Amino acid sequence: MTIQYRLFILLCSIILSSCLSCNLCFAKLPRLIIVGSTTMLPLSEHLATQYKKKVGVDVLVQGGGSSAGPIAVLNNIAQIAASSRDFTSDESKNLRVFVIAHDVLAVVVHPSNPVKNISMEQLKDVLSGKITNWKELGSPLSKPILLINDSSGNGTRAAIEELVMGKSKAKKIAGTLITLMSVVTNSSAEMKSNIANFKYAIGYLPFSYLDSTVKAISVNAVPPTYAAAYKGRYPLFRDLYYGIKKDSASLDLAYIYYVLGPEGQDIVTQEGFLPIKLITTHEELDKINNY
Repeated sequence: MTIQYRLFILLCSIILSSCLSCNLCFAKLPRLIIVGSTTMLPLSEHLATQYKKKVGVDVLVQGGGSSAGPIAVLNNIAQIAASSRDFTSDESKNLRVFVIAHDVLAVVVHPSNPVKNISMEQLKDVLSGKITNWKELGSPLSKPILLINDSSGNGTRAAIEELVMGKSKAKKIAGTLITLMSVVTNSSAEMKSNIANFKYAIGYLPFSYLDSTVKAISVNAVPPTYAAAYKGRYPLFRDLYYGIKKDSASLDLAYIYYVLGPEGQDIVTQEGFLPIKLITTHEELDKINNY
């Protein structure tokens, strides 16, 4: 930890502690509210808890999905938008966007399913409804595939649409559409529960949600591991974002700095995500992303 970083955090602590001890200042000091990605919910809650312990500022965290975050910030309901997909050009017009972590997605099935690998082309065909039976994926069982899907607007689904289905908002490419013949869930936790309870189900989850109740299978014969993702071999890899208003006060920026600093990035790792390159000075923060 550099001297500059320690001084910055100490300065924030002194200023915020002084404000909290003064009723007049406290009345004017909004607590931070984060709204958005359900994938990032556990991470955001952990960061918020530790930040309050360190600095004394309440940080309230709410889900709602990646699309809800920018709406909340731009309508002054929240100060920080959490998104597990790229912000659209319209969303980012008035936002400063920061990559705060990396995430890896896994294709998951029921633990009893004998299938161990799926190609990106096969996955695309399953999601589009072209492949509908497990036997087409090499299973000895001729059973219908039960596709579990995230709801429209969910950041994880958006990532799958881009990484697998070829969709690109920036290039205005629609890609291959995901079939309507699926069980639609509203969160990663709900998707995991469905896959764990239905023997012939298939879906997708962030690595941070994996446990013994589901089985992650290889993609393009590459096992789903953090090491493979870091080396660029595993294909289902995405960035996670926080967005704040371009004219945000220093309170918002201080929180972003904490998240991108050593302690925040350690929490990123604890929550099962991949850390970004650590920043060590305030000048580096000002140079990254859309600032």
